[in-house]
Amino acid sequence: MKKTALAALLATAVALSPWQIASAATAGDFQYGQRLYSLGDYAGALDVWLELAQQGDARAQYSLAVMFHKGRGVEADKEKALEWAGRAAEQGYKPGQDLLRQLKAKDKVAKDKAANDKAANDKAAKPKKKKVAVKRKPRKPPKPIAQMTEMERVEWSVEEMLLAISEAIAEDGALHYGVLRAREQDGAVQILVPDIVYQSNTGNTLDLGDITARFERLDDRYDLVTFELPNEVRYKNDDGSSGRITMAERLGRLRWDRRLETTTEFEFRLGQLALLFDGSGEMGRIGEVLVKSDVVEKQGLWTGPMRLSLSDLDITNEEQGNVRLDSVALVLDMRGLNLSSRAAKVAAKENGEKAKAGGMPALDKILTMASGVGLRVRIAGLSVQSPDQGDFQLAEADYGFQLSSPDQKLLNFELTVRHNGLRGTDSAAPEDMVPQDMEIILSLENMPIDTIVNEGVTTSVEVALAGKVSSGPEVFKRLQRDLSAAATVLRLKQAKVTARDYDITLGLTLLADAVAKAGFVGGGDLRLRGLGKVLTTLGLQDVGPIADLVKKGRPIDGGKGLLFALAVRPDGQLTVNGDAVFSLTPFPEKAK
Repeated sequence: MKKTALAALLATAVALSPWQIASAATAGDFQYGQRLYSLGDYAGALDVWLELAQQGDARAQYSLAVMFHKGRGVEADKEKALEWAGRAAEQGYKPGQDLLRQLKAKDKVAKDKAANDKAANDKAAKPKKKKVAVKRKPRKPPKPIAQMTEMERVEWSVEEMLLAISEAIAEDGALHYGVLRAREQDGAVQILVPDIVYQSNTGNTLDLGDITARFERLDDRYDLVTFELPNEVRYKNDDGSSGRITMAERLGRLRWDRRLETTTEFEFRLGQLALLFDGSGEMGRIGEVLVKSDVVEKQGLWTGPMRLSLSDLDITNEEQGNVRLDSVALVLDMRGLNLSSRAAKVAAKENGEKAKAGGMPALDKILTMASGVGLRVRIAGLSVQSPDQGDFQLAEADYGFQLSSPDQKLLNFELTVRHNGLRGTDSAAPEDMVPQDMEIILSLENMPIDTIVNEGVTTSVEVALAGKVSSGPEVFKRLQRDLSAAATVLRLKQAKVTARDYDITLGLTLLADAVAKAGFVGGGDLRLRGLGKVLTTLGLQDVGPIADLVKKGRPIDGGKGLLFALAVRPDGQLTVNGDAVFSLTPFPEKAK
């Protein structure tokens, strides 16, 4: 019996790593240091942990690394933080390994930025030297991803994402956060990212506090990630002013694509926001802020909308006035995006075999437009009251454009501008002249992509080398030939402006033509009501050429308006109601 107990004791001693043996002997001392640290007595904790760390306690070594990293009780020292984290990591202590990896990555980003800055300075001092951009190389996982546990994989992915964000914003500021903490709970993995602070290069600071992400495996490809977001965010401006933003309702979730290491389906919804200034109370409220994406995969291509919206905004400033807004929404509509064609695949040797390394490539290699993209902005119920500029109101507005290329050869473009119920302006624009309602729909169809790109490059090179375009006639002829072959057409489907004292309506269609001297032919109708009042207000009623054009108008609507029939003839002449006005030929032939 005694031999069995002795054997068990020896087996336990052999199984324990060095840091565990040291911890068993000094557990009470280490916990005493923890209590001092939690009470804010960093100097006391330092005395306790320093002695233990020198004796080989990995937990104390890790704790010292954190103190030197954050500057708690000691002056921040990245070299000492790396040294103590390295000692803990060498003993197999996982928090020490994680911290060491994070510190090395941050140090690498800082060194890369310093190298970039030095290259920029060298270039300024010696213009002949070419700056070489320094980029962070993807970190090698501590072991093959396929051999990682679920918690290790998730933690690794979050660290990579945070480092990528830090690198992306390095030119404008810095993202700071504490040591990640991971745990398994109810079949999911939770990652706590503590003490998140963004600091801009201009001195503005945004303190987000702690954010917890819960990763739940949906299938072999996707994870469902939900976030516990803070109910308060503090900020400080470079002028010394500070305040906070409170949020009564918070929702954050996304579907993470492990194959592409990104997400195209997410929703972040913040409700009942209050904007507070320290010392002066509430500045305003926002009913809801929504960021949502429903871009889904269909046969290897991604299609759907991404939305950013805000509703029920009421902001008051004693000096600048008041802004009220019922809603504003920006929608980016993607169609047929090829995310899978990304993959500048990086080969890594692991266990004698080549494996595909993770991480996202450069943005210009991610998206390949397969069919189109659209952008739309909608505004409703905007009211601005300003002591200096007066009152301004807009009932609703809708602005957007559509860009499509189903065959990757011809490009189609449409622009839409609409607003209704525009009221109020300053003295520089009389109320009678304000365009209360407006609708403009402009389209450009069948633009040959290769032609536009090639001619654009040629023109750019000429400007760069000679400072001007010397091959204008040749470029014009090539464009005329290619646009005509593609049947390119410009349509002003609708241009309608309504004000209190005038109306303007214009419709126009222009077709590319291979032999027309202006490069195109076509025409349309322009209808004006209240033209005399507009010219008088602008002081143009006595300008000779304008007065001559007005005389060409045909009375309509019982004499209340004028009609101008516009046409571009094959000889390049613009005509108004049948009379030639001037030539649109860009490069007229020289007389022989």
